[in-house]
Parts: sequence; C-alpha cells; structure tokens
Amino acid sequence: MNLLLITVFLTMLLVYGGLTYYIGKKGFVFLTSIGLRLYKIPYWISIWVIAFSFFIARIIDGRVPGQLTNTFSLVGGYWMGILLYLIMIMFLGELLLFLNKKIKFIPKGLINHPRFTTIKGSIVVVLVVMIVIYGRWSATNPVILQYEIQLNKEAGDYKELNVVMLSDLHLGRLVNSNYLEKVIKEINQLEPDLILMPGDIIDDRVDVYAEENMAEIFRKLKPSLGIYASMGNHEYIGGQGELAEEHLKQGGITLLRDETVKIKNSFYLVGREDGAYQRFAGRQRLGVDELLIDVDRELPIIMLDHQPVNIYEAKDAGVDIQLSGHTHRGQLFPLRIFTKRLFEVDWGYKNIEDFHIIVTSGAGTWGPPIRVGHRSEIVQIKILFQ
Repeated sequence: MNLLLITVFLTMLLVYGGLTYYIGKKGFVFLTSIGLRLYKIPYWISIWVIAFSFFIARIIDGRVPGQLTNTFSLVGGYWMGILLYLIMIMFLGELLLFLNKKIKFIPKGLINHPRFTTIKGSIVVVLVVMIVIYGRWSATNPVILQYEIQLNKEAGDYKELNVVMLSDLHLGRLVNSNYLEKVIKEINQLEPDLILMPGDIIDDRVDVYAEENMAEIFRKLKPSLGIYASMGNHEYIGGQGELAEEHLKQGGITLLRDETVKIKNSFYLVGREDGAYQRFAGRQRLGVDELLIDVDRELPIIMLDHQPVNIYEAKDAGVDIQLSGHTHRGQLFPLRIFTKRLFEVDWGYKNIEDFHIIVTSGAGTWGPPIRVGHRSEIVQIKILFQ
C-alpha cells in the first residue's frame, strides 16, 4: 500500500470518525431530553461498535459463527445508510435555523419552546426511519426495466432474442437466498431465451453462497440458450475467483473469463475479466481486440464487462452491445452525482454510432441494504436482428 492510499484511508477514517462522534453527541442530547438515563461510557462504546460493525464483520468473517457475522454485517450496513441521512437532515436543519435568524420564518414560540431539542430530534428520527423503510422496500422489490435494440446484422435463424440481464446481486450475508428466490421467480415469468450476468453475483465470500444452497436456486432458471456471466470485482476479493467460478458453474452459469463463445452459429458472447483482475489476481486482462481476433464481425457481438469504463475500446473493436453494472446508480440519493462524473454511462441505455451500451443499477445492494431514489432492477432486452 503506497503513501497516497494510506493518506486517503486515514483521511476517510478521520472524517468517518468525526461524523460518528458528531451524531453520537447529538444523539446523547436527544435521548436524555426524552427522559432516558444514559451512562456515557456504555453509550459511547455502543456507538463506536455500531459505527464499525461493518468492518468488524469483515475481520471476524470465517472465524466466528456465521450468525454473529451476519448480525454485525446487518447492523453496520444499516448504520452506513442511517449515518448518511442523519448528516444530511441535520445539516438541512441547521441551515434552516441559520436562515431563520435572517428571515424569521419559524414561529418564535416553537424556537423558544422548552422541549425544542426533543421536537427537533423527533423530526430527524421520524424522517430517517421513513427513508430507511422506503429504502429497504426499494431494495427488495425489483422493477423490470425494458429496452429494445435493433441491430443491422443477421443472426442465423434468429429474428429476435428475449434477453434478461441481471447484475450486482452481491449474494452473501445481506442479500440472501430468500431474495434470490424472489428474483428467480420474477425472471422465470419473463421467459427469457438467454440470461446474461455482468458480474458481482457473489459478494466477497463464497461460503455463504454455498451454505444457503444458492446454486440450487439458480438451477430453477431454464433459458433455452443458457446463462452466461462475467466476473465482477467482488468475485476476486479474498482471492476466491476460482472458487466463485466453481460454485457458479454448479448453478448452471457459464462464466466467460476473457473468453468468446459462438451461440448456435448465430451470434457471439464475449465475457471480460473485470478491471480489478490485475489488482487481485496479478494478471492483465486481454484487450477487446485480442478477444475478437477469430470472431466473424458479420455476426452480432454481445459483450459482458462489469465496469463501464473505456467503452470506446469496445465500440472501436466492433462490439455491437455491451452490458455492464458496477455503479449501482449511486445506490443512495444523492450519491449518483459521483457515479455520473466517474462514468460516461453510469446507468441506462446509450447508442453511440450503432454501439449499444446498457448499464444496470443492479438487483442487489452493497453496504447499506437499502436503495434510495430508485429500486433494484432486472433488465429485459428485446434484441431485433435483420
């Protein structure tokens, strides 16, 4: 780890710790204002344990009973989302109070009320609880997003394909087998010819995926042309790339790792190693041109690449359709402002001179088990050929 990464990590840790302390201090004042008798040492120990629960879960994972790790993951995940909205709402509240000193739009009787601290705190708590409930519903009730793409190429006997795209499930501690069952049921109702999954199917540790028999759930999918996937960055974390591939195969999923496959002599599927391949595996992934050396460019070419970076490499190489995920569309409002700056296409569909790219926000969550501002999604693509 170089000096820059250490500096960035320590800065983020300091900011996170400072925000946690600020929220903890405000929380102590509010809780005592409603009559709770708190002892400072146990209170602050609880605050810091909650704040670092997500990281504690990563440290103890595989070393203690799974239920304990699940608890820390759940508490820590929710805390990350709660912290964001506590900070936002409290900042807006302080801004309103500051503006009120200039404009006087808040009734003086309310400002001077002896229980004004309790009123303020109660409003904040109610708003955050409402946001989290809405966010949990949005995360666990995926919407079916539909696109239609016309390609100016023939694909053998196929005039059209019904494709389902599924990405960023992050199956593991927080996104479990019950949710996967729900997603699989939704997909089967769409009766797809082909299912394509551009990465982050498994979240970090494969053992949870195996313990909950998720491969057996995937085997309930019966698309006529199969299920194909590419690697995401989370499949590599912890050095479990090969293990993830093995377990995905057990679910009937063919993983394309810098590989190209010709389907029914009609079109090509290309699956790239993720951009994180070099960092986690120590090997460079192949360029798109290298992957397409032996490909007949007269046939349609569909490529799975987890992260939507360097999209013009795919366009210039002759790829017709690229399917990506990774961005989560920011996952929590207003974090999409960052993904929109990082990626030319951070979500949705774009046609660039007959190069078609679709980036999905994903069907699962990472970190906070909530989505605010949009729902999880399953993508259905109707591809029309000449």
